[in-house]
Amino acid sequence: MENLIFLILNAIFCVALIILSFFVDGKNKSNNVNPLVNLILFYAALFGMMALTLGFCFWAPAQLSKLAGRLTFMLIGWYSVATCKYIILFPNEGKKRLVLNILQWFFNLLALYIMFKPNGLNNITVTRDNTFQIASGLIFSGKLGRQFPATWFPVYMIFYIAVLPIFSTLILFVRAENTKNQLERQRLYLVAFGVFCSLLLFAFMAYSSRYQTMLTSLVSLGFLMEGLFFIQAAAKDEIWDKRMVIKAGLKFLLNYLLPACLGGLAFALLWPIFSFSPLVFIILFTLAVFLIIALWGIGTRVIGKREILRDKRYAADFEKEITGLNFDDEPADVAQKVENIFKKYVDSSTVKILVDAGNGYLEQIFTEATDKLTLPIDDPAFDSLFNLKRQIIFRQFVEEDYSISAVRPALKRILEVSASEAFIILTEGRHIISIIFLGVKNSGNVYNAYDYSVFNKHYSNLFVVGYYMKNILNEAVVGTVNREIRMSGQIITSIQENMDIINNPKIDLGYRMVPAHNIGGEFVDLIRLTATRHIFIIGAMSGKGIAASMNMVIMKSIIRTFLAETSDFKMLVEKVNSFIRNNLPKGSFFAGTFGLLDFTSDTMYYINCGSPAIFLYTSAYNNVIEVQGEGHILGFVEDISKYIKVKKVKLAAGDIAIACTDGLIDTKSLRGEEFGKNRVQAALTDNAMYSADKMAQFTYESLVNFTSKTLENDITLLVFKYLGGGK
Repeated sequence: MENLIFLILNAIFCVALIILSFFVDGKNKSNNVNPLVNLILFYAALFGMMALTLGFCFWAPAQLSKLAGRLTFMLIGWYSVATCKYIILFPNEGKKRLVLNILQWFFNLLALYIMFKPNGLNNITVTRDNTFQIASGLIFSGKLGRQFPATWFPVYMIFYIAVLPIFSTLILFVRAENTKNQLERQRLYLVAFGVFCSLLLFAFMAYSSRYQTMLTSLVSLGFLMEGLFFIQAAAKDEIWDKRMVIKAGLKFLLNYLLPACLGGLAFALLWPIFSFSPLVFIILFTLAVFLIIALWGIGTRVIGKREILRDKRYAADFEKEITGLNFDDEPADVAQKVENIFKKYVDSSTVKILVDAGNGYLEQIFTEATDKLTLPIDDPAFDSLFNLKRQIIFRQFVEEDYSISAVRPALKRILEVSASEAFIILTEGRHIISIIFLGVKNSGNVYNAYDYSVFNKHYSNLFVVGYYMKNILNEAVVGTVNREIRMSGQIITSIQENMDIINNPKIDLGYRMVPAHNIGGEFVDLIRLTATRHIFIIGAMSGKGIAASMNMVIMKSIIRTFLAETSDFKMLVEKVNSFIRNNLPKGSFFAGTFGLLDFTSDTMYYINCGSPAIFLYTSAYNNVIEVQGEGHILGFVEDISKYIKVKKVKLAAGDIAIACTDGLIDTKSLRGEEFGKNRVQAALTDNAMYSADKMAQFTYESLVNFTSKTLENDITLLVFKYLGGGK
């Protein structure tokens, strides 16, 4: 039973390929069915069937092993036909071609006929002298058979594993020569090279089987090289230069060839010594494989640090430049800097920025071209992209993703009209505020998965650019207005107007937001959930000036987006924390309070996110207490859930709550004395008879009188008086 090792090897390859299929499927970023995954699973089935056939040869009647052998080699033919179809259609494997489907069925039926005809495959056995024998009948009978004594099985194998793949590869070469896309040509050549390597491997195995006939049971291994190259070709999204070819070759050597050679060497050394005991051999060979894997892991980590294998990526430089934009510069200068960033790091040949002109169209800004690019903002293609939650679009996605087949012509038209290969839609909710169009790369490469990851990571920074251009500094659209008025007026007005003021007889609400230098990152937001439930947020984004205000705008927008996705109050805060940490510029954080007012139960729920103070005046006890409890600033840790808690306070008629940012408490007078919590509490009790709006105003005026100087901190406070009564 020493040939049991070949059964085990087939089983190992079967399991390994199934695991590989999960890996390849995990790399599939689209919603489409991945034909390559199906091909890998089919490949795994070949090894599984061969293992079953060997098992029948060892322990089952001859008729059962014969049936299993016929099925196995029939499936090998079918798999070869499937790979040929994949080769011919690559890279658009998902397309349906009637002629190819008919040919596939024809060759599949032919394989079925040959394997199950009376003399197609007569018998398959493992003899006592450890040989693997496959018997088949002559193709021709009589005199012709004597002149050409060819049998069905070898002719069948040559036709399916050599003739059909070679013919398919010739078609591939014709397509490669006729395509203008350099990247696609390279991918096609990679597939062709894989087929060539597989043919060499088949030839080597055929030669080796003369000396060890059991190697015929590993015939499916011949497809391995083309499978690996199929995976590489499908994943390849950039044109190779000399350095990349060397790097790919070294990685192939380290990741595939060297471990395979070491595994083969271990087999060759151990088998002659321990062939008398298959169990001992299996144990030792398994240990050798684990040792090879361990050494491979250590080696790749060490060698991977070498300069030749290190990725030359632009993400860090791109992040530094895009987060370092100075929005105090002139609008045209900011736009030029954005264009230079994309040209320098992404290699884009052209950059066009379009903004919502307010007339139903997106218009290109800061261009001297007479044919300024203009697009309708209500194009149905944009709605389809919103539904798919795709705001970063590359030509490869447009051409290959079948989820957008209905609007593919419209998207291609947009790419052609804009003379671009990619575009980034910058939105506030479902409203487009700006689009950045990127021309073809100077290198000839396409926009790939790496570009997508960089753009996606810094989408919030690009949103700042779009918002800045549309609402603040795009003079071509909003007109020539005094810059300081625009900066201090438009932003603050947009913040105030983008709130759902609470209209409920149970509550009287007022607030004040006073930036120290025209604009800042502090804000109050009110969001209506239902007629009886409202969200309130008060707090401050880190930083000063326009950068902080832009982060604040993003924060307000993303909160509304998350509210559409979750009804869990704590989960909302957790999502906001993750967004700040992963999407806003490094070092960004939010300190404040998230609250939920439920007028049905007369309850206030709140989460302290680093709020300096939340005071509650209870009419029943005529006393002011602090109720904020423990909290944690958002943006510092990845998982905020264990640091924040939902608190609740039962409200009664006459209760008053005030929340503020640290500017109100920490501001100092000329003598260096802080305004402090005690004065905030005193202002609350002293002004309790007034409306909430006047209470906010009087508290702010108390601060101004106390300091007797120009304020250096942003001041934000929110006051609400609970009136009770109504519904």
